[in-house]
Amino acid sequence: MDLRQIENIIAIETAQSISKAAEKLFLTQSALNQQLLKLERELGTQLFERRKHSMIPTYAGRIYLNTARQMLDMKQETYKIIHDIAEENAGEIAVAYTPERGSAMFSQIYPIFHEKYPNITFRIREARVKTMEQLVLQKEVTMACSTYAGDLKHPELEYLDMCEELIVLGMPKNHPLSYLAGEESWKIFPEFDLRLLRNEHFILSSRTTRIREMTDQIFEQAGFRPKVLFESTSTSTVINMVKKQICPAFFPQSYVEPDAPVVYFTVPPKESWMRCITILKGCYLTKPEKYFIKLATLASRGKL
Repeated sequence: MDLRQIENIIAIETAQSISKAAEKLFLTQSALNQQLLKLERELGTQLFERRKHSMIPTYAGRIYLNTARQMLDMKQETYKIIHDIAEENAGEIAVAYTPERGSAMFSQIYPIFHEKYPNITFRIREARVKTMEQLVLQKEVTMACSTYAGDLKHPELEYLDMCEELIVLGMPKNHPLSYLAGEESWKIFPEFDLRLLRNEHFILSSRTTRIREMTDQIFEQAGFRPKVLFESTSTSTVINMVKKQICPAFFPQSYVEPDAPVVYFTVPPKESWMRCITILKGCYLTKPEKYFIKLATLASRGKL
């Protein structure tokens, strides 16, 4: 099933440029332009409005591109099902995960996966949760190792639960109030009145992260706005500042280290999110993809 012409036209729309699309497709600009002109002559209308620095789809172009994407989706889905039936155990899995915890999980499960499916390759995108959902919706990846909180789910996505995870408050061990944690706070996460830190400084996760949305709600419920030293997209950076005895911070339970110079709390009401695999509703999953999800679920529960 050769759909290269359709793929080439979609590439023009994605790059908004014939020259950039041609470079990505390893074609000459002239050859790609001739393909487009020939198609437009066949259809009797322009598919793109040629502007100075970009190619913008016309109304007819948007209709063509929408149908073209559906055809490519049908091809991909059909090939996946047939390969699965034939048990070829070859192909590609497109997956997204976070640069830190997701990367560590992938490194843990890949050797096990590769042993069973040595001919399966991976196309990986590292991104934050909000971006990952868009990657799944745009079909740039098949699945994302993601999270959701409460009932906040996109209606077009399916969320395969792996494990629930608390959002914890980490406090430097030398903090005057650290004694309130008692013994083995890393295991029991005692409750703490956040209002006691009203005059403290915090390090927060970036506003581009899901945990930041939850942290903002935690402070709102406590009735004050925190003093912020800085914000970071890296959870590891946030936690390292707590380890260095700089100030308290919020982060996911999976980053808790029993031997770190940190004590751990929860604050009322206890906030948590669900670690999950996110896919499009109705998406066909091959046997290798299902096996990957199984391994990811076991790893997230500490059973791998």
